Amino acid sequence: MDKAMSEEAMSLLLSDNDLAAIQTALDSGLVIEMTRTLGTLRITVTTARAPDVWYPWRWLARVEIWDGHLYSTQWCVSSEEVRRACRSGSVCASVPVRW
Repeated sequence: MDKAMSEEAMSLLLSDNDLAAIQTALDSGLVIEMTRTLGTLRITVTTARAPDVWYPWRWLARVEIWDGHLYSTQWCVSSEEVRRACRSGSVCASVPVRW
């Protein structure tokens, strides 16, 4: 899968409804997990309670992307960050890192 096709595929794997469900889970303190696949490309998003070091955020969404050869993961505080992580094709390069 070439880079342009990969970016397009990743942006299509999570729908607006998926992103809304992720944001609802983050806002409501719900644990959810969703996985979307297309060929060897797989995106999994899970929500979880944030550790104290993430204050003021109480809940996080973890994005995991496998493309058949490479695995990357990132913690996000909003569905917008999840969307950017999925569109970038490499979650580690999608938004500034929080140390």
